[in-house]
Amino acid sequence: MNFVLAALSGAGWLLSRLGLAALILLAVALALALAALLIPFCVEVSWEGEAGDPDAPGRLTVRAGALGLTLPVFAYPKPAPPPAGQPPAKPGLCGRLRAWLKAKWAAWRDKRRQKRAAKAAARRPKAAPAKPREKAKFTLDTLRSILRGAGRLTRAVFGALRVTRIRLFWPVTGPEPAEAARAYGRANAWLYPTLGALSHVVYLDFEELRLVPCIDPDAPVPAARVSFRVSARALFIVIAAVRVLIQFYREKVLDVFL
Repeated sequence: MNFVLAALSGAGWLLSRLGLAALILLAVALALALAALLIPFCVEVSWEGEAGDPDAPGRLTVRAGALGLTLPVFAYPKPAPPPAGQPPAKPGLCGRLRAWLKAKWAAWRDKRRQKRAAKAAARRPKAAPAKPREKAKFTLDTLRSILRGAGRLTRAVFGALRVTRIRLFWPVTGPEPAEAARAYGRANAWLYPTLGALSHVVYLDFEELRLVPCIDPDAPVPAARVSFRVSARALFIVIAAVRVLIQFYREKVLDVFL
């Protein structure tokens, strides 16, 4: 009798500890998901042209990250490959470890996918072909619901975006001084009204905004520079998307596509 009571008490203690560990893991997962939604993610874009050559493609760099810490994800043009006679540089320890882990992960994923497919094929019962389900008709009310939901989601996306650290340095040139002056006037007439209209939709924060007229055709033309950071919190976008999906479900809009 004492042995049975001891075993039951031990099993109860073990179950309570397992439940506590599961609750802790769930709380950590929810905290990480909430932090991922609240932490602003950002993308930094910078472009720099070639000095003296306004027709050159320039150099484009895109960096992405969170909390102001960014890593390069795209660059154009890409670095030139080594010459044909020169062997490529060997990857370091981190590169070899990354390649090994990537190969192991791909092999494990393929094996698991094959096992799942085999189990699903073995469990799948042989049933008679089902009749195709009739989709709901696309009506004017459905179109209105889609447009209303798209507008709400678009407003949420633009409301969550923050475009900061905008730096614009752009030389305006022309074949003759008079043509350069007219081009400078047209650039001002186009730029400032456009930025004013965009500021009513997206938050804009400028650090530098300069249009430089290059009147002298013999003087060297400075390099143009454009850079900015786009950041957003995903929480507001997710909330708007969930509200739009609930609206589509209530108004039977999803039945048109499912």
